Parts: sequence; structure tokens; C-alpha cells
Amino acid sequence: MWTALSLGTFADNVLRQALLIGIPAGVVAVPFFANPDDAIPYIGAILPVAILLFSSISGQLADKYETSFMFRRTKFAEIVLMTVAAFAFASGRGGIAIAMLFAMGAQSAFFSPVRVAAMPKYLKPDELLRGNGLCNAGLFTFILLGYVVGGFLIIQQNGGAKVGVVLIAAAIAGWLVILRAPFAAANAPDLKFNFNGVTQTVNMFRLVFQAPGVAPPLFGAAAFYLLSTAITVTVPLYGRDALFAEPLVWTALNGLFAIGAGIGAIAAASLAKGRSGLGFSTGAIFAAGVMSFAVYGLTPLAAGTPDDLLSVGELFTTPSGLLLTFVFIATSALAGVYIAPLQAAVQRRAPVIVRARILAAGVFANAAFAIPGSLSVMAITGGADPRLAFVAVGFAMIGIAVFMFTRRRRLPEGLYDEMLVPARVKQ
Repeated sequence: MWTALSLGTFADNVLRQALLIGIPAGVVAVPFFANPDDAIPYIGAILPVAILLFSSISGQLADKYETSFMFRRTKFAEIVLMTVAAFAFASGRGGIAIAMLFAMGAQSAFFSPVRVAAMPKYLKPDELLRGNGLCNAGLFTFILLGYVVGGFLIIQQNGGAKVGVVLIAAAIAGWLVILRAPFAAANAPDLKFNFNGVTQTVNMFRLVFQAPGVAPPLFGAAAFYLLSTAITVTVPLYGRDALFAEPLVWTALNGLFAIGAGIGAIAAASLAKGRSGLGFSTGAIFAAGVMSFAVYGLTPLAAGTPDDLLSVGELFTTPSGLLLTFVFIATSALAGVYIAPLQAAVQRRAPVIVRARILAAGVFANAAFAIPGSLSVMAITGGADPRLAFVAVGFAMIGIAVFMFTRRRRLPEGLYDEMLVPARVKQ
């Protein structure tokens, strides 16, 4: 499961980053946009929109059917979709590549609830925090690899064909390894399907609010996706227009963000010995906000000029470049510490018979929050200073920390509880 998750994440981000880097660099043509930069916020929003559309069905499937069966079907679909995406890149059809990014969002909508609902089946309650930390570490590590590979290959000669080969290879490898996933019985094999997406989405969130203690960490985790999406989608424009850097630097900065998040995910598991880790979440998100402000202040010191662009070598060798590198890593590492305890809390508290649907609601919320995060870059394409994105994110992070501190004062057990006994929830 961990390997299939990591390889799928890698392939998704090779595809996404090849578009996000290839379009501003002028090597991937997109239809329907007079200014190619205008496509960037929409590309960033495509994955979460697809997840929104399919989460109401996917949660029901994940509860009704056996886990390894669902794993095999969803990963085989990935092979088909990545083969089409490979053809699109190799033949220069940017519109088809964008469509396949949407299709991969749909595939993720079906895979994610199965994966997160499987963890409480494979792991004991006191192992979930460490399990989420390790899964997040793999997730962010392979996001990094996807950023680097996708961004690097697409700007090479015959880059589209090279990207295509990588996409197909990763999809096949993920399917082969998931064939060994352990059997795990269905949560609700007698569940009757509701194909009305609106009513089922309402029902999923009704279950979220009925289960004691589930809603706060679920929406707290979704806030992470809003903020991280805003940063990663903004970075190429930030690197080009505020840092005056070469395209490889844009990829490197997103890579630093992924490295830091992976470090933070591992740290979350090791820091919270015998505890839920939610107290660490509060302090970490506050410190991450402070670091985000630091990006704004350090940028002019590290920046190149329009006539002398900042290179990767200068980013990693000059004092100002190294300091900016540290701040990027520290910001995302602290965010990584923030999210893992929240994910584990939702998995622990969700009642078994509706667990996958509650976790599908979490996937839905993550996607719903990521959309405004992606579309917020429209302010940058409209002429605003890209550095202001980091100021906005900093204020948001500090606001989350203040909310968590005040919640601690209102409900002492709310920040440090280890386990809540789920109330009986109607199927």
C-alpha cells in the first residue's frame, strides 16, 4: 500500500509539474488561452475538482467492497490513464494532457478513501500516528521526485516523450506491487448505493458531524491543502517574477517544500510518543506562519535580476540563497508536523461501519479547500507581487494556531485526547 501510494503520487506530480513548468517555459502548448499563464490556476484546480465530483461514490465503494479488490481495480485504471497521458505529451497535445490530469484526479478520488480506510485495518490505534507520518513522508518524498523529474524532463529535448515513459513505468509498477496488498474485509458489505452526488455528499458530512471529535481535525487537515496548494501553484510565478530565477530554480523550490514536509511528517511520529500529537500541531502551524513571513522578507536579498537570473548553483551556495532554502524547508517541515496528528485523529475516531465514507468526506474537504488555494494565484497572474502569497499564508497559519489554542482553553481534552469512543451512528 505504501509503495503503491508513493508511486501513484510520483506519477501524478510528474504529470502535473510537466504542465506547470512546461507552460510558463513555452514548451507545452495549451488551447483556449491567449495568455498561457492564465491556464496555471485552472491546472492546479483540476485534480481537486475531479475529487469533489467522485468522492460521494468512492466512499461508498470503499465501505462496501473488500480493500485489496478495490486497490487492484483503481491501480489498473491508472495504467490506462497514464498511457493516454504519455501519448498526449509525446504528440504535443497539451489539451489531452490536461484532460488526463482531471482523469487522474478521478482515479485518486477512488483510491484515497480505500487507502486511508485501510490503515485502521492494517494498523493498531496507537500505530496510526506513526503510520500516517510514514505515509506522509513517502507522499511528500515522491511529490518531490515528481516535481524534479517532471519539471526537469519537460524542458529537455524530446521532453514530452521522456515524461510519457516515466508515467507508464510508474503506473505499471504501482499496479504490480498492489497485487500483494493484504486481504481486509469490507466495512459495510450490505450497504445500498446512493448515486445522487448531492444527497450523498450531505450524508457524508452528516456522518462527520455525528461522530464525536471528527470534524475539527478533518477540517484542520483540509486547511493544510488550501495553504500548501496556494504555495506550490504560486512558486513558478514567484520564481520567475519575484526571485528572477531560472526554471530549474522554480522546480527546486517546490522540491524544497516537499523535502521539508516529509521531514515534518517523520518528526510528527517521533515527537508524539504515547500521545495524540495534536499539541505539537498547534505549535508547529504557528511557527510555520512566522517562517512564511520570512520568505517575503528574504526574497529581495536572494533574488537575481531580469538580466541575470538566479541559478540553482547560486541558490545553494550564496548566504542569502541558503537562508531562503532553509526557510522554505522549515516552513513545510512545520506544516508536516501539523497535519499527521490530525489525520490519525480522524482515523481513530471514525466509527468502523461508516469509516470510509467519513474519510471520503475528508478527501472531499481536502479537494474543496485546495480549489481556492489554487485559484488564489489568479491575483498573481493579475499583476500582484507573488511574495504576497506567502504573507497571506502566514496570516492564515497563525489564525489556525490561535483557534487551536483557544479551543484548548474551552475544551481541555480536545487538544490532547488519545481516543474518543465513537457514538453509535446510523448507516
